Amino acid sequence: MIQLHFRISPLKSFVAMAALLLLVSLSVACSTSEPTPVTNTAPQFTATEVVDLSKTSMGNLESFSFQLTHDSGYTTLSGALQLTRAGGFVATNGLDLEAEANIGRAFVRVEAVVIGEQTWMTNPLTGVWSEIAPEDSPFAFLDPVKLVADILGDTQQTAYPANDQSSSDDTEISGLISAKSLAALVGSVDPDATPNVLLTIDPTSNLLKKIVISGVVQAEDEPGTIRVITLSKFDEPSTLEPPI
Repeated sequence: MIQLHFRISPLKSFVAMAALLLLVSLSVACSTSEPTPVTNTAPQFTATEVVDLSKTSMGNLESFSFQLTHDSGYTTLSGALQLTRAGGFVATNGLDLEAEANIGRAFVRVEAVVIGEQTWMTNPLTGVWSEIAPEDSPFAFLDPVKLVADILGDTQQTAYPANDQSSSDDTEISGLISAKSLAALVGSVDPDATPNVLLTIDPTSNLLKKIVISGVVQAEDEPGTIRVITLSKFDEPSTLEPPI
């Protein structure tokens, strides 16, 4: 019997093994299906849940600043005052307020400081400070802390705007509110009125940054009245002191 002996060089053995590994790799790659894309499964808060979170965050504040302006119309106060702007600093024990209003054709600027049960106000004509009984102040009803809590607690039919074209990263939520829940802003209200509200909330801190109230709130309001409340300087240190 004739026996044939073949000798394979180490180099040829290495090349053959490399080719085999390459074929296996290509086979696996071809048989592997496309990876399933990873989807974001993080839960989304409903509009009502966002408003509730904001109510909690705002309730934990010790202070903030606010500005009330009117894109259209004004707010009627006692003494024939037509309030166009008001703003100031709000703390848990009171507020420091500056307001602009019209009395007939005259423009007046008034300042007021409320600390606990004491109230001081400037004379609209002379600018001189004097202490007055709280019930004599045209701003006796004003309570920004209660106002914010009432708005966040009483807004109904909350929803994300259908055509949100805002370029801001803030969250906007629309809704309806009874004018009775806005008494801490304007005093006398039309109890049957239900204006629209648009809330702007910081999605990180859940703090309420802006409130737009559109429609009738007081009996004297025109249907197109628009009040804008801007909130800022949350928990910044400041001290309320008597002006005199």
